[in-house]
Amino acid sequence: MNTTPLAQASSGLPGGGSHPHGGHAALRAGGGSAEALRPPAFYELAGQNLDEAEFTAEHSWYIRGRNFCIAYTWASDGGIATREDLPDEHIIVIPGATPIRVAAQGCRQVSVTGPAVVIVPPGTSSVTADGPGALLRVFSARAAGILARARNGARYGDADPALAPLPDRPAPGPGTVRAYRAADIPDDPVRSGQILRSDSLMIRWLPPAQDSHDTDLLQPHLHAGFEQASVALQGDYVHHLRTPWTPRLRDWRDDEHVQVTSPSITIIPPGIIHTTRPAGAGPHHLVDVFAPPRADFSAAGWVTNDGEYPTAVNASVIGGTR
Repeated sequence: MNTTPLAQASSGLPGGGSHPHGGHAALRAGGGSAEALRPPAFYELAGQNLDEAEFTAEHSWYIRGRNFCIAYTWASDGGIATREDLPDEHIIVIPGATPIRVAAQGCRQVSVTGPAVVIVPPGTSSVTADGPGALLRVFSARAAGILARARNGARYGDADPALAPLPDRPAPGPGTVRAYRAADIPDDPVRSGQILRSDSLMIRWLPPAQDSHDTDLLQPHLHAGFEQASVALQGDYVHHLRTPWTPRLRDWRDDEHVQVTSPSITIIPPGIIHTTRPAGAGPHHLVDVFAPPRADFSAAGWVTNDGEYPTAVNASVIGGTR
């Protein structure tokens, strides 16, 4: 029988091995938990009715977490979406070669062709697609109008004491539209992926993989203070998830091994042991979403644009593992 403590089962650092979801936090047994852990949730978007038609002839689906809301959009050529009076920054991910233009109140318009990430300041802004393709937009939970569009809003009707909340106010950002092309950010195998933050959000853009992963190199881990969304943009994945036992038998759940397609969004609550692997032939492409930004990634020096946010604010605003 394997009696290795859970705390020894993780490398303790992101990208500790070659698995795209390297150990983020040391695993901890959940036996002393006073609250039953929330279960993970899986949202397959292909074939589902759209939640909103904001671009011409496009499809958008909205899935939220506690502190964020994700909009996955298939945009048409020439389609325009406008957002008014957003209280903080939001993030646009362009996974393919779609060219877009982003305009924000009082800012210079930015044109960029993906793969790229764009961070948009608060206030009124618009994004125009100059070709068809997928866009991923991530908003904080401060944008109440965005949250209202989410098809899974009923999941968050009550408080979750295990989850670090967003701070009362966002960290002040530069106040400009900023674009980061994937080709301009060197990949780092230690960091495993490209990590960018906004005033309230963080994304981890894992490098596209061509083949299935070595199943001898999986690194199950958990997050003890924040929720994770894993967005499958291309290819199939298998999420392996385990709910740690508590003293109450009624809290125990069977392990889950769930294969998802693209596009899909998987929400992993705090405390759930998890690891993810590509399934089948490539290509595979995954983006992870966190809110608030993770302090452990910043402390390791892995966040490409951390310097755009004052260090004094970072210390009090961003939250990592607890």
